[in-house]
Amino acid sequence: MLKDSFKALANPTRIDILTLLSEAGKNGVKGNSGKQGELGVCKIVGSVPLSPSTISHHLNILKKAGLVKARKDRQWIYYSLDRDTIDKIKDYLTQL
Repeated sequence: MLKDSFKALANPTRIDILTLLSEAGKNGVKGNSGKQGELGVCKIVGSVPLSPSTISHHLNILKKAGLVKARKDRQWIYYSLDRDTIDKIKDYLTQL
């Protein structure tokens, strides 16, 4: 699983998305879901200059790699960092 996570981290757009989600969690930012640390695709698209379908593609890769979690609320999907995977990556890198 870590291999997939590192592969997903190799793309600058995905790093930008993870940074946005991290900042939303650290700064107490409530995304369009109203929950701290969660952002919807619309909010991410407003910050990353790519089409919504391209952003969704990158979010799907991050989700499959275990780096983000998705929560569906009616027709909207909200994303947040998967702290368990982030912590595993930190632990792995610390051991090197």
